Amino acid sequence: MDKPEKRELSLYVHIPFCKSKCNYCDFLSFGGCGYSEQKQYIEALCKEIAAYKAVAAEYVVKTIFFGGGTPSYVEAGFVTRVMETIRDVFLVEEKAEITLEGNPDSLTKDKLVEYRRAGINRLSIGLQSANDRLLKTLGRVHNYDQFVAAYSSARQAGFENINVDIMSGLPGESSESYVRTLAKVVELQPEHISAYSLIVEDGTPLGDNEALLEQLPSEEMDRQLYAKTKMLLKNSGYDRYEISNYSKKGYACKHNLVYWTGGEYLGVGLGASSYMTVWLDGEHQEKIRFHGVENMDEYVGRFLQCEEMREDAYTNVYHFFESNLEEDADGNDWSYEDSFYDTLEDSFAMVSGMDVLDECNSSHEKRYRQYEDNVLLEFIRDYYRDLQFLRRKDEMEEFMFLGLRCTAGVSKAEFKKRFLVDIESVYGKTLSKYKEQRLLIEENDRICLSDAGIDVSNVIMAEFMI
Repeated sequence: MDKPEKRELSLYVHIPFCKSKCNYCDFLSFGGCGYSEQKQYIEALCKEIAAYKAVAAEYVVKTIFFGGGTPSYVEAGFVTRVMETIRDVFLVEEKAEITLEGNPDSLTKDKLVEYRRAGINRLSIGLQSANDRLLKTLGRVHNYDQFVAAYSSARQAGFENINVDIMSGLPGESSESYVRTLAKVVELQPEHISAYSLIVEDGTPLGDNEALLEQLPSEEMDRQLYAKTKMLLKNSGYDRYEISNYSKKGYACKHNLVYWTGGEYLGVGLGASSYMTVWLDGEHQEKIRFHGVENMDEYVGRFLQCEEMREDAYTNVYHFFESNLEEDADGNDWSYEDSFYDTLEDSFAMVSGMDVLDECNSSHEKRYRQYEDNVLLEFIRDYYRDLQFLRRKDEMEEFMFLGLRCTAGVSKAEFKKRFLVDIESVYGKTLSKYKEQRLLIEENDRICLSDAGIDVSNVIMAEFMI
């Protein structure tokens, strides 16, 4: 396969600041940080983005997503500065989808106008519930009237693509209350609605509150609410294109679809994750995953306070192939040939008739030298943690359990194009099992979850782990 001249890339920009953390939140975010802390972080963030100048020419940015935290909590000028830095470094497609997450209390008219001026063309507003009592239970810092005001201001500022986040399964919430929230949101006619079930995470204030945990709905009620969501939104002109996401025609979130369909994305900012392709000699490619550090002082030190980071005290990365060149914990000497052979053997053990190991093994030394000379890899090794080359079986697993989240499902032809084997030769037993139970549906080239399959999707997806 020849390397394309330009590759499509999505950018995720992490803004980790909030007015205060919600009771259910276990995201990497900080409540109550002041201007000076935010300013220092934005300066480091811009330096991180600028550091990609050496490889940016290979990409065209199709989507940008400002997530958090609460990006609307910081000054709008910070968002403008980050956008200017992105455009200085990367080629951003003229019609790129550029999303910013915001909370109703901080989406002021002035900020919204500046967002539009900076090129933000999509908003994702966190409502969660139209019931003010439930919003307090969740630790949200806004009420429903503030949401309506922010939504109206966004329309006045020219936003024509708005998502609204809502949650079901809240402690003490009735089915009627949840349906009222849905109805009120539909009345406003946003282009997109994300309807998630509340997930209680250990270590959060909600997770430690026994009284509230006792008020959570049953699994049966949760499934009923999901069914009501689908029916009400379908009747209101919203198509479900992913397990928890609904949109009007043409307004599916392009950025999230990149995650679910295996596209390349770069995460910048504290703890942000990335999934990218490394091309070697313009012909061979490898998929890599890496993520940033999660300590604020370390992040600022890496990107703001140090001019040269090679082999510095912060660097602590894991490289799949390099680790195989060394002795393991038992003192066994691993040669690169043996480790590479074993990796491929693991990846293709379920596939019969494939005589690929010798061919791949014979070129390993040449390819490894290319890793050492790759500009992107050198940069990642210096600045990030947990650099991993994905094995073929890892890619297959992600193709299946991410693709099956979408109502369109996965393509058998695309599977064969990516992995050079038929999907049945790898997952035949699992596919047959769930098709017989009518939890999976196969139509022509595509395989997708049925409505009943979505109810037990976690169980089904786990069986696609090789």
